[in-house]
Amino acid sequence: MIRRLARAPFFAVAAMAIVSCGKDPGMSRLGSITEPGYEGKKHYFGWGEYLSGFMGNETKYDVQHTHNLFTSGHGGDYLGRQLTGRPFDDDDIRREWAAIKSNFAADDMYVQYSSGHGYHDGLAVGVTYDQMRDFALSLGARETVVFTMACYSGNLVDSFNERRADWENHRAGGRNLFVMASSERDDTSSTGPGRDPDEPNGPNGSAGSAFGHALWKALIGYADRKGNGMAGNGDGKISLQEIIAFTVRKTQQVGGHTPVYTGSYDPALVIAKVPSPAELESLLGGTEEGRRELAELRADGFL
Repeated sequence: MIRRLARAPFFAVAAMAIVSCGKDPGMSRLGSITEPGYEGKKHYFGWGEYLSGFMGNETKYDVQHTHNLFTSGHGGDYLGRQLTGRPFDDDDIRREWAAIKSNFAADDMYVQYSSGHGYHDGLAVGVTYDQMRDFALSLGARETVVFTMACYSGNLVDSFNERRADWENHRAGGRNLFVMASSERDDTSSTGPGRDPDEPNGPNGSAGSAFGHALWKALIGYADRKGNGMAGNGDGKISLQEIIAFTVRKTQQVGGHTPVYTGSYDPALVIAKVPSPAELESLLGGTEEGRRELAELRADGFL
């Protein structure tokens, strides 16, 4: 993750989110928002590399935004795990992975989001893209969605493509795999806008990195806005195709780089629910800028 006006080689913020869920013959399509009768477990694991200054805030808030969404009713009421706000290394991550896998079944759900320095082959905390890929595939989940925000994170997409034979028929067999990276394999990823009215009174960096910011805004409802020039249909549900369209465009606008993706998936998979108008009003009403944005949302018919 870098400022585009002062490119610093090899610095990145990496973020990975995996959503897994199973189906049984008596249930319709599942997603993070499951129907009555779903008996699987839901796990969230996020880590943010311990950094100083506003970039440290970006890594922390990248994780907190997804953690708070997925552990709430809007994102499926997941059980949450975090490594953030203190130093840690790849051994800590592997211990968390082992604990999750020891309690994981094929119909369970899993969300993972990480934020920190990155390189062409993996993250500065020590885990490689191949290790991230291998862990995700080893869960054997019916539905897996991966979001990765990092400089050069297109290499994670390449890593998954190297094992294409293991997943290319997922959708035909009633399973899903979707992998999205913030930039192409040889491109950097940018810092975010600093502050945002959806994080009232937050410090510099609380808006997250450019890709993390775009994904966060998508997940709290902006991807579903009808008439947003993307894929939003205003049905109150945030689908994978809406997230793709919004996150790509918003990342380009904020960071100047283009996310890439691969997989075998149902684009209509529901990832989250849009917060209610009252919840959005509470979220946006704390600052003058937020009140202006709230008025714009009302004028657009979103509230």
